[in-house]
Amino acid sequence: MGGFLPPAERRSGALLALYAILSLFLLLAGERIPTAALRGVGAWVFAPFDRIVLSADRMAAAWRENQDLHQKIAELKLENERLVLAGVENNELRRAQSLPLARRFALRPVEILALSGEVLPTAATVSAGRRQGVEEGDPVLTGEGLLGRIGETYDDMSRVTLITDPNSAVACEIESTGVLGVLKLASTPHARLVLANVPLTDTVHVGQRVLTSGYSRHYPRGLAVGRVVSATPDASRLMLEVEVAPAVELSRLRHAFVIPGTRQAGMP
Repeated sequence: MGGFLPPAERRSGALLALYAILSLFLLLAGERIPTAALRGVGAWVFAPFDRIVLSADRMAAAWRENQDLHQKIAELKLENERLVLAGVENNELRRAQSLPLARRFALRPVEILALSGEVLPTAATVSAGRRQGVEEGDPVLTGEGLLGRIGETYDDMSRVTLITDPNSAVACEIESTGVLGVLKLASTPHARLVLANVPLTDTVHVGQRVLTSGYSRHYPRGLAVGRVVSATPDASRLMLEVEVAPAVELSRLRHAFVIPGTRQAGMP
C-alpha cells in the first residue's frame, strides 16, 4: 500500500523513520558516544566562523569609535578656533589698555611615582628633579586642573605638596564673578577642601568653577582648581564656607605636568 502513497508523503515517512531510528540509537548508545571528541570536532569546524563573526564585530565597533573620534575632533577644532579668536581679541584689548599680555607656560611631563597621606592624598613623588630643571615652588597640574606645587627637589625626583595638604593655601577666585577666597583643607566634620574668607554678602552658586586668582606666590592665574559643592554661612554668620570638589581625582593619578621657572618669569 505504501507504493500507492504520493512521493512527498513517502519522503516524509522515510525521514520520520530515520529520525526514530536515530533517536533510538542515541538512547541506547548515548553514554558511549565520545562527546569530548565531538565537541572538539565541532569547535574545529566552527572556529573559522567564530573568528569571522568576532572580526566583523570588532570592525563594527572600530567604525563606531572612529565616527565618534571624528566628531570629537571636529568639535575640538571648532572650539580651538573660537578660543584662538578670543585670545587675539583679548590681547588687542590688553594692548589698548597698556596691560601685560598673558603668558604661555611650558609644560614638563612627569610620572607620579607614589602618593602619601591618610584619608586624602596630601603629597606625591614625581619623576623629575633638579637635573630636569624642576625647582621648589613650581606648580604641578594635570589636564583636569591643579595638583599643587613642588615642595622638595632631589636630583631626579621631587616631592609635590598637594592642595589637600593641611599646610597648603591657594588664592582662588570663582569664575565669572571674581569672588575671592583662600582654598584650604578643613578637617571637620570630615576632610574636605573649603574656600575660606568669602564674605557672606558675596554670591556663590553650586557648580561654579574655582580657579587660581594669580594672587598666590606660586600659581599663575586661571588654573582650574575645582567646582563649588555647597556654600553655607560659617559659625560666625559673617562669612561663607564654600566647599570645593577638586577638579582632579587625586587618588587616581598616573601622570602630571610641572610648570618650571614660574618665579623667575615674574610670578607674584
